[in-house]
Amino acid sequence: MVALENNRVLVSSAACHTTSEARERLRAIAFSHPFTQQIDIVFPSCPPLEEALSKLDAVYWTCQITLSAFLDFAQSHFDETASERRITAIGLSDTDGGDVWAIDPRGFLTLIVGKETYESLGIVGQALPWKDKRHLHVIRISLRKSPPEAERGKAWTTFGPKVADAIRRWDSTRGLWTVSYHCVTDGVFPSNTIQHSAAKEHRRWENRRIPELRLEMLRSAGGRHGADDAEDWEDTVSSLFEWVGLAALGSPRLSVNDRCDPYIAVYDAPDGSRIGDVTTLRWHGYLTSNLIENIFNTITSPDIVPPSFISVTAQSIGMSPVSYLPADINKIPPTRLPRADAVDTWSLVYVGEGTGSWWILADSVGQWDQRWG
Repeated sequence: MVALENNRVLVSSAACHTTSEARERLRAIAFSHPFTQQIDIVFPSCPPLEEALSKLDAVYWTCQITLSAFLDFAQSHFDETASERRITAIGLSDTDGGDVWAIDPRGFLTLIVGKETYESLGIVGQALPWKDKRHLHVIRISLRKSPPEAERGKAWTTFGPKVADAIRRWDSTRGLWTVSYHCVTDGVFPSNTIQHSAAKEHRRWENRRIPELRLEMLRSAGGRHGADDAEDWEDTVSSLFEWVGLAALGSPRLSVNDRCDPYIAVYDAPDGSRIGDVTTLRWHGYLTSNLIENIFNTITSPDIVPPSFISVTAQSIGMSPVSYLPADINKIPPTRLPRADAVDTWSLVYVGEGTGSWWILADSVGQWDQRWG
């Protein structure tokens, strides 16, 4: 029997007094997650919001290309005055433990490679910090003209002639990559590029149990006193995010007519739930921060009267060597182990309050992720 992974969850909350403040803080959340494979939105049905969100689309491109040729294309998008998010890209292996790389929107190339590749490349990197994963190495290369300062002795390698030659030698034996990328450009794309639209689902579920948010309880996270208060708060938060997950899946457990055998499944809706319709939207594919920011801008629009709450849940690309970006451009992204089934999910429940707003955010990462040490 395989042991369950030791996942970790961090819950935080924020209150904003103006739409502009909320958008700026939500934009930071969007930018910190550049490589996403699925986004789910759940809310009590609201036709104006449904219409606005259903218009949001996401496109990306794929091509068969060597890494050095793609870097020639990508470097033209990184200059000192360019805004962020001009290009992101990812080259993945078909199996866990294979070589992978990603270019994040700040202009940095991160590779995680096996021992044989690392020794043949000859580019300085670091072994992964976990005892049974030290055969894998992470290499961080700045594609920008001015590389960031080293952070606590962890230097970024500058992309220069020696690094370019090493990658070309690797290309000669490794061959073509299947690269997925997103680019803001009017220029020429690499040859054999194919454009894709992210898959999108939009459904309405009738007669669902919908929680009435206990905002006073949820807001008490910073001022809890005693074990009983802490336990009540944890129960409230857990039941809320459990409901969000079940709703995103379209679970029949939320139906008012559900009569499931208790020997098969048992579910109790959050206290104070009401009956109503629920809308779910899902995007799946190579999704970037741009789509997340557009979603946040839509749900915070002053032109739409929001429902009682809106949840946004996103799952990062498990095989990516990078899944989270610190706000400080000089900071190195936390090291992680790329895996197809890696856990890296965040879920945000947003509540609009007149000109202000409030939200609670749950981040979850797996045991082979150094985001929190």
